[in-house]
Amino acid sequence: MENHQKNKYRYERKYILSPINLPGFLYELNSKDYIEIYTERTINNLYLDSCDLSSVQDNINGLSNRKKYRIRWYGPSFSKSKKQFEIKKKSEFLNSKSITLLGDYKVDGLKDIERFFFEITESLEQNNVYINNSLKHLFPSLFNSYERRYFLSKDQKIRITIDSFLNFYSPITTNKFEENNLIVEAKYSKDTIRIDSFKHLNLCKYSKYVKGVLSTSTYMPVY
Repeated sequence: MENHQKNKYRYERKYILSPINLPGFLYELNSKDYIEIYTERTINNLYLDSCDLSSVQDNINGLSNRKKYRIRWYGPSFSKSKKQFEIKKKSEFLNSKSITLLGDYKVDGLKDIERFFFEITESLEQNNVYINNSLKHLFPSLFNSYERRYFLSKDQKIRITIDSFLNFYSPITTNKFEENNLIVEAKYSKDTIRIDSFKHLNLCKYSKYVKGVLSTSTYMPVY
């Protein structure tokens, strides 16, 4: 259960893309010799935060060093599948991620999130897996899912993902939110000098977690 993986620090640039501009952007990717490297798949995230939503506050306040916690799995949202606990770290403009594999679990539905979370934490404690005590002061604060496509540059230095059909649900308020736009991310190592520019993209600040929390509650001003 306690298999740890760590990614090296990398840059992550985010863009909002209108669905109407998707064909043009895909044409641009093809013209720049990007290739689609995986089959499109569903990504599910259960974000975890402290009682005062410190991860949200740190993001909005623009802290240069901050962490984000989530349980992630792939495929159908409510089928038994392998789950993993992730700690995503941001240091200035660079990002890294540590992963702990949790095993096979099932979420029976949106109303089952709290039970699912306690099942995982109890299992970890029974197996003496404490993940540096990260889970002890956290609780489920947001669930989201989306469809992701993956593209890789010809020199294999830049990966671009396109996320669509973003859905958010708050276990706290039970409110839901759907993002109408697509979210594009460009990811590349700190050793890569530059990335290609695309006329359909404008660089922006967009955190799925923060957007979801603010859109399903009255916690803070519009993000």
